[in-house]
Amino acid sequence: MKTLAKQLLARTGIRAVAAENIAARYLDHPPRSMFDVILLRCFADLQGLRFIQIGANDGQRYDPLAAFIARHGWQGVMLEPMPAYFAALQNRYGAQPGLTLLPAALDATQGTRAIYHLADCTGLPDWTHGLASLDRGRLEAAARELGLPDSAIASRQIATVTWDEVRLRLGPGGCDLLVLDTEGFDLPLLRSAGLGDFSPRVVHFEHACAPESEQAAMHRELRRLGYEIATEGPDTTAWRPDPAAT
Repeated sequence: MKTLAKQLLARTGIRAVAAENIAARYLDHPPRSMFDVILLRCFADLQGLRFIQIGANDGQRYDPLAAFIARHGWQGVMLEPMPAYFAALQNRYGAQPGLTLLPAALDATQGTRAIYHLADCTGLPDWTHGLASLDRGRLEAAARELGLPDSAIASRQIATVTWDEVRLRLGPGGCDLLVLDTEGFDLPLLRSAGLGDFSPRVVHFEHACAPESEQAAMHRELRRLGYEIATEGPDTTAWRPDPAAT
C-alpha cells in the first residue's frame, strides 16, 4: 500500500522519503554543484559548522557558502582584502554572531603588501568583480584575455595575516570547511596550511590558475592525507569520508 501511495505521489511530481533517508537532506537544499553534494553527504547536520573562507569577496557573488552561513548559523573567519567588497561583506554578515570578518589577505607574514586589480570593471563580465590577486601576472593574463592594456591594472596596499592568526581567530574546536579563492594563490596557501595537523573535513579551492603539474601534485598530497577528490570546472573539492582519517 505504501509503495502504491509513493507511486501515485511520484506521478504528480512529489517524492516521499523517510526522514532518516539520506535523500531527505536534499529536499531542504537541492544541490546546485558538486560542492553542495559533498557538503550534504559529509555532514548529517549542517547546523553550526565551523569554517574558514579566504577571499570571501562580497559574501554573495560566486560564493559557494552563501546559501548556508546565515541559514544554518555557521561560525567562522572570513578574509577579504578589497575595501569595497569587505564593506559589502560586513553589511551582509556583520551582525551575525560567531563570525569574524578580517579586511586582510592571507600571506606568509603579517604586514602589508600590494594587491592587483582592474581599475574599472564597468562593462566587463561579472567575474571580473572578484578579480584581485597578489600576483600581478594573474591580472596581466586576465587583461590580455579581456583585450585591455596593462594600464587597466591598478594596485593598492592591503593588510596581510598568517595562518596562525586565522586559526587563533577561529578558536578551539576544529574546522569543518576550508574555502579558498585567491586568484592564483590557492595552491601555495594550501601547501603552507599544514593540512596534516589542521585537517579540515572539506577543502574547496580554485585549481585552474595553477599549471597542471602543480594541480596534480596538490591532488596527490591531498590523497596522501586521506582526502577524496572531485573537480568541477576550475574548482577542486576534497573531503575526508572518515573524520578520523589522516
